[in-house]
Amino acid sequence: MERQTEKGERIVWLAGMPLALHYTVNSMCALEARAGMPIDRLLDWHFNATRLLLWAGLYHTHPDLTVGDAGDLIGEHILRGGSLEDIAEACADGLRAAGLLGESEAPEKAGGEEA
Repeated sequence: MERQTEKGERIVWLAGMPLALHYTVNSMCALEARAGMPIDRLLDWHFNATRLLLWAGLYHTHPDLTVGDAGDLIGEHILRGGSLEDIAEACADGLRAAGLLGESEAPEKAGGEEA
């Protein structure tokens, strides 16, 4: 369902088409603004969280896509035998690839020293 492209981007196949997920700080801010709450609280709403995470991942690569369109893509994916969990995991992989989820290496100080 998914393949990696450039750093921080994942290609997922939804509704029979390839879509590039690319998460950034700005797309995650847009997600939280749209949800009206921080992401940690949003994750309690499984369908809403997955729909908004997909939308945020497509925010830069498909700027005309609406939140409703993201929901339609999820619905089509499920009708084709996929699952909501497939999409949630693809989004999580995209967030990890962008360095926005999971453990990361210690940041470096100026001059190459570790923090």
